[in-house]
Amino acid sequence: MYAEVMIATNTFFNYTVLAFANRIGWIENQKRYLLLSAFTAGVVTVIFSHHVMTLFFTFFLMIGIAFWKKRSQIVKAITLTLLASIFAGGLLTAIAPMYTNSSNTFMIVNFALIATGGLYLLTKHVLHLNIAHSDRELLYSSNVTLFGNTKELTLFIDSGNECKEPLSNAPVHFVAAEVLQGVLPESLFRAISNWEFEKNVGLDKLPKEYASKLRLIPISTIQKEKAWVIGIKYEQWIVNDLALPKGYIVMTRVKDKFPHGADGILHSSSYFYLKKRSVK
Repeated sequence: MYAEVMIATNTFFNYTVLAFANRIGWIENQKRYLLLSAFTAGVVTVIFSHHVMTLFFTFFLMIGIAFWKKRSQIVKAITLTLLASIFAGGLLTAIAPMYTNSSNTFMIVNFALIATGGLYLLTKHVLHLNIAHSDRELLYSSNVTLFGNTKELTLFIDSGNECKEPLSNAPVHFVAAEVLQGVLPESLFRAISNWEFEKNVGLDKLPKEYASKLRLIPISTIQKEKAWVIGIKYEQWIVNDLALPKGYIVMTRVKDKFPHGADGILHSSSYFYLKKRSVK
């Protein structure tokens, strides 16, 4: 049982380190290779843990399996994986004295969870810094298609926009209502424009023929109160010749609050998606 716990913990930790390198380096290799690599390295580490060279062997074995399809970026993968390992190792060294009286299994599982959490927060922080320090790259011309009509929009990617449609987990983007007038069917535009931001008010006023394209989406107001808005499912959204993943648009009533005179703001994940595909 102890060996199984060790293998599972090592696999969990290895996968987190590889996922960090994969995302931060925009390598975007398939997750199944990362998982296979993490598991293989975990098994080798546990079986041959008494050999000093095992650490070096498993590291390069792990890199080879995880990123063999991305050989042009292998140096980047090695560097970032090594940095992630050092960060996690330093974090665990700092908290180790807190577990002196704990069982080995409890300590190992906790170490894996803490290291994973630390790398997750580091990944999120680094990626948001990329957005914050790349303002010039974040203003995009795009073409969105709604109900068969296409409209050109200038969008700004906002690192603070993490709103998602709760059922599908699809990203939610915010666009000024005035630029969508003439794109949306008139009856739908009027009904959404008159929406009062309450879940149970006005549902009967939405045209039933468009119901399959609409979703109720919860948002938090500036006053930290919960409100409900109407999300409109778009058919296609092309940004820099790349199609955004499926998602929803929420109309806003004031355009001049958007940065750089943009027509709206994209979900923060749009930056990761567009950046990764631009370096393929």
